[in-house]
Amino acid sequence: MVVSFIEILTMYSKDITVTSVHATPAKVTPLFGRERVRLHDGQASAHSLQLRWNSRLRKLLHAEHRLHQAQRLRAVVYTIIVACILILGFSLYLAPAAVAWVFVFEATLLMSAIIVLPYTVLRSKECQRHRDTLSRKFYESNHEVEYTDDALVLINRSTYTAVTKVSLTEH
Repeated sequence: MVVSFIEILTMYSKDITVTSVHATPAKVTPLFGRERVRLHDGQASAHSLQLRWNSRLRKLLHAEHRLHQAQRLRAVVYTIIVACILILGFSLYLAPAAVAWVFVFEATLLMSAIIVLPYTVLRSKECQRHRDTLSRKFYESNHEVEYTDDALVLINRSTYTAVTKVSLTEH
């Protein structure tokens, strides 16, 4: 008579599973029949909730600053490309009035800006995607972020009350 390993485990698992006296069906894991261990009762205190929202707002503020930096870098690269093309085009159209090293410098600067352009475009798009993801999480949790003159204010959309705010100057 051959007994499979699974049959042996099922025979012994019925004898081994012991739950505590205070375990209710909601506190017992269905697979193992053991009581779940929790560090808290599931309710966060008002202070810890406030700290959590503040850290999330700071992350959104940091993502917003990174997006603005990436957009400024992208604008600078576009400006360099346009300026170099105009100057080189003007100097090629008219008689070469510039010194040779200025022409080489402008051509090198133009090529460098064209090489850096894909990085700046991808970086600004990635920063925007990250900022939009963080903003979407606020929206999904039924909150709205409002930009005021001096702070980011988190508003609960169900009651339209301000939950917390983070100063724009502390970043």
